[in-house]
Amino acid sequence: MSEPIHYPLNNALANHLIQEGLLNAATTEKAYENAKKTGLPFLHYLIMHHIIESNTVFTFCKKKFGLSTFDLAHYDKSWLTHINKELIYRYRIIPLQKENNILHIGLSDPTEQHVLEIIMFHTGLKIIPILVDENQLNQLIQSITTHSAIDPALLKDISTDENPYVIQENILNKDEPLIKFVDNIIQGAIQQSASDIHIEPYEQSCRIRYRRDGILYKTNDIPASLSSRLTARLKVMAKLDITERRLPQDGRFQWHSIDIRINTCPIQHGEKIVLRLLDANKFFLSYDKLGFSEAQKTLFLEKMSSPQGLILVTGPTGSGKTVTLYSSLYLLNATEKNISTVEDPIEIQLPGINQININSKINLGFSIALKALLRQDPDILMIGEMRDKETTNIAIQAAETGHLVLSTLHSNSAIETINRFKSMDISIYHFIHAITLIVAQRLIRILCDHCKQVDTRAQPKFFSSIPTHNHLIFRAHGCTHCLEGYSGRTGIYELLPMTEKMREIILVQGIDTSFRKEAIAAGYTTLLHAAMEKLYQGKTSTAEIQRVLQL
Repeated sequence: MSEPIHYPLNNALANHLIQEGLLNAATTEKAYENAKKTGLPFLHYLIMHHIIESNTVFTFCKKKFGLSTFDLAHYDKSWLTHINKELIYRYRIIPLQKENNILHIGLSDPTEQHVLEIIMFHTGLKIIPILVDENQLNQLIQSITTHSAIDPALLKDISTDENPYVIQENILNKDEPLIKFVDNIIQGAIQQSASDIHIEPYEQSCRIRYRRDGILYKTNDIPASLSSRLTARLKVMAKLDITERRLPQDGRFQWHSIDIRINTCPIQHGEKIVLRLLDANKFFLSYDKLGFSEAQKTLFLEKMSSPQGLILVTGPTGSGKTVTLYSSLYLLNATEKNISTVEDPIEIQLPGINQININSKINLGFSIALKALLRQDPDILMIGEMRDKETTNIAIQAAETGHLVLSTLHSNSAIETINRFKSMDISIYHFIHAITLIVAQRLIRILCDHCKQVDTRAQPKFFSSIPTHNHLIFRAHGCTHCLEGYSGRTGIYELLPMTEKMREIILVQGIDTSFRKEAIAAGYTTLLHAAMEKLYQGKTSTAEIQRVLQL
């Protein structure tokens, strides 16, 4: 009796190809795992590694599913206006012709029905799938979604010798071609207003991506043989150990006026590098530019001017908490104020403010640093993050005894923050009497004023819970002035001020309907309400709200 075939999980096309005898089950399962590790689309991985030919898949799908086909060699790029480029890159589809309320979509894997449903949701159109060749599709997607920032001419003079001793010798002797190449990567990121650079070595290439407005975009692929040289150069700039390739390392360096944080992490084919670009000028924003509504700005400034209390800014990583806190410190910074911070790490150096960088190697943690600062007569304390029970208790005690304390926490909403503290085994009585304001926030992309278009599609279901207005609603389009229809980001906020009545309700009844009513009376609105205000102002789109708030 033959052994049963084990098909790759969650890939219907691969299962069909195995059943047809066009793929070997064991080889395909291994390829499936490798594709996940490398972050490559599975079908693209199969074809790129010559496990199956693109034309074989195309012929099989045409016969199996009976779809119409299209030769992308004759593609008209004016059709790109039918859909946001972000959807093209994320779901590996290409818009073809549009007729009335019908949009023809080219795709290489007809089994991905969920993709068609997503595109139909985002466009409000009926979707008809058209089969295209994967190789052609990949080339076309690369040509329209890759934002090249690297001068290819700089690559030709760089040595490809991967011997570690040769690399070290070249680095020490100032390898000019390599130095110019690295500078070109960083300069390109700055010119494109990127916040991060990701350098990822794989078996056959090294991928370079920039994070712009919170989303990663591919810039270039370079030969895999150059990845170790690129890594060595960046380590030298940050004064890291270039001989250590087995353990992660952290560091920082200055590039002109930009402060750059670096993290290295060993992966299968080398070391992944992430560079965080920190421009001090971008951290200090006026409250008009942060994204607060007028009512929120008034409430926030009122609480910030208090002589004591705990103010928490919450949200996931990348939600803009750091910018909000630094902007607040910049506003509060005055000669008559003794302001100190405890951070891990210090993001931006602030003249006039005493900043402590946590150092676990010498056992300098948040709690030890805070205890020391409290003996130095502080007026305002900023704690990078509430990480443990001891740090939290010290912060609460400081807020109750005449200090203004600012900090961050990872939670999804302002109200959820209260429940988060209950789960941390913190005295809810002391926390509730220390807290004066909880701010939950996200960053949302702003539509490009040069190309945004009126959105005439059906209103999404989340409109039903929000009062509608007779305002035009816009969607992203894309032009030479922006990135896929968006240019920059702004914050959306929900502010939860704590009143005596709200404290009483929490201690007696917990978070219930009466608490929420009291919160609304005190000025509380949800993140969704804040996002909808930006929508009605023509600043963002329904697709962006759904992406950020995961609706």
